[in-house]
Amino acid sequence: MKLIALLLLIVLITVNAADQVPQCAKDLQAKLDQNTVCTEGDTDCIASLKSFKECIVGCGMQYPDSDKDISSCISSQCTTSNTTVQNFKNDILKCINSSLIVAFTMLFALIFLIF
Repeated sequence: MKLIALLLLIVLITVNAADQVPQCAKDLQAKLDQNTVCTEGDTDCIASLKSFKECIVGCGMQYPDSDKDISSCISSQCTTSNTTVQNFKNDILKCINSSLIVAFTMLFALIFLIF
């Protein structure tokens, strides 16, 4: 059983070290860079997205070392009434939370190996 936990830990560390930025984060950043979050001409979405991006930057600056705190900040502080931006926000939160799950799994495997 400990061998399986050790192998799982090695795989998770290797995958995490090889790709520091999760693919979902790269995909979301690409949507922002390519201006594909909002449809062209949707001024409400574009305005909401601009405000949302400013809020995300603020959360990142406020909690530079904690994905969990950034996620909580985005969830509670970065509100929007625009459905498209809300969906984008949900995607960002899913991405952050999936990264936290990998970190938790690595910690669990390490604790299992120690005890």
